[in-house]
Amino acid sequence: MYKLLHKIFGWDYVYWSNSASQGISKVHVAPGGVVYYYRYKNTCLIDLLDSENRNIIWLTCPSSKYLKEQGKDD
Repeated sequence: MYKLLHKIFGWDYVYWSNSASQGISKVHVAPGGVVYYYRYKNTCLIDLLDSENRNIIWLTCPSSKYLKEQGKDD
């Protein structure tokens, strides 16, 4: 389903997992440039996406689309 939504709307998705559960979530960007996803949308629990997050697999795009490479200057 996420592949279809990506193709139609261009939305990007990540697969996340922790010790209790796992899931697929849409990537969101806040106006300040903060990249996050809803881990549990019904309780409004969000997690920030950063280069240190090891429990994330980018499904529809590379992480470099949203995250700056560490050690590179603009």
